[in-house]
Amino acid sequence: MKILLLCLYPIANPAHGGQLRVRHIVESYRAAGHSVRVAGVLGSEQYPSEEGFLPFPGAAALASVLPNPALQEDYAIGLWCQHSTQFAAQLSALCGGPYDAIHIEQPWLFEFAWHYCASQVPRPKLIYGSQNIEAPLKQAILASACGCGPARAAAALIEQCELAAIARADAIVCVSEHDCAWLRERTSQPVVLAPNGVRPWQSSLAGREQARAITAGLPYALYCASAHPPNMNGFFEIFGGGFGSLKPDQRLVVAGGAGTCIAQDPRLQQSALLAQRTLAPGVVSQACLEGLLDGAHCIVLPLTQGGGTNLKTAEALWSGKHIVATSVAMRGFESFIGSGGVWLADDPAAFKRALRHAMSLPPLVLDEPEVQASRSVLWEHCLTPLHPMLAALAQHEQP
Repeated sequence: MKILLLCLYPIANPAHGGQLRVRHIVESYRAAGHSVRVAGVLGSEQYPSEEGFLPFPGAAALASVLPNPALQEDYAIGLWCQHSTQFAAQLSALCGGPYDAIHIEQPWLFEFAWHYCASQVPRPKLIYGSQNIEAPLKQAILASACGCGPARAAAALIEQCELAAIARADAIVCVSEHDCAWLRERTSQPVVLAPNGVRPWQSSLAGREQARAITAGLPYALYCASAHPPNMNGFFEIFGGGFGSLKPDQRLVVAGGAGTCIAQDPRLQQSALLAQRTLAPGVVSQACLEGLLDGAHCIVLPLTQGGGTNLKTAEALWSGKHIVATSVAMRGFESFIGSGGVWLADDPAAFKRALRHAMSLPPLVLDEPEVQASRSVLWEHCLTPLHPMLAALAQHEQP
């Protein structure tokens, strides 16, 4: 099949979960013999340019279709594609075609895709890639930024966008059983579960040395997260206040964009012990990240809001380390709850106690059945359901 994949971020050098998911979906499609073109609009000024993507439209353009667009730029870009015929024409030219199927990751460009393929005969099959249930997640994020009333109003608009994508899709891909159940209540079209995963890694000597330069050889718990607002909110909801989980010679390392934000957040200094024990190197190289994962005694997943599933949970499960996580972080990975080395805690005090306990234990050693079970979080396994879905769409059948 010839497939067009539309999204709002470049994937050549993926840095956050959405980029990683799209990159692996593209690789999975191509490995199965399909021809794939990736196109879209850069959803932020911070993204580097990439072939197939129009530049970020700019604040002025987005403000012409949505008041205060900075709070929901992805939704505003979708509106801009509908409002500006010139911009839509430029994106159509980048897309090329014709195609047998169009995969739209997240709902923002679905309306564009619908109009783009309307005159094509036969019409391409439309696949909606849902990374989470968008409206409640956006509402939770916006409530702290602009208040409950505006957050509810914004969530209502996003819900309309999301429901329109669900109604028009020929098939839907989602990441968790929770999301599948929500979607199946709203459509009779096929809903395919293809959870988030991880690529296997083996740390290098250089990566381990970079990690040791950060940790000074001290034992540590590791939190890896991007600068997505729920990642910082969860950190402070769980670890804020009194913090006695780590001994004086132990550290909490926060790698990724979340580390930079947390280090600059005044809430960190409100807990003297938390500030003293936290090391926040921020964004690190892939080699350094692998070194940090390899050297960690425990991995923490203090997520308290958000839908979909967390790629860092898959990463933690594959690492073979002790894990302390909330139920939100384990969404989509419930089969691992209760397995060796995994502690579940939603209450901040219980989470901190579990971390203290995990840090007092010997390093985790998985037995052979546990090692085999962990293979289920690899991308090659997680994305397997995409292939019968495409085969069924090609035959005009239900996957």
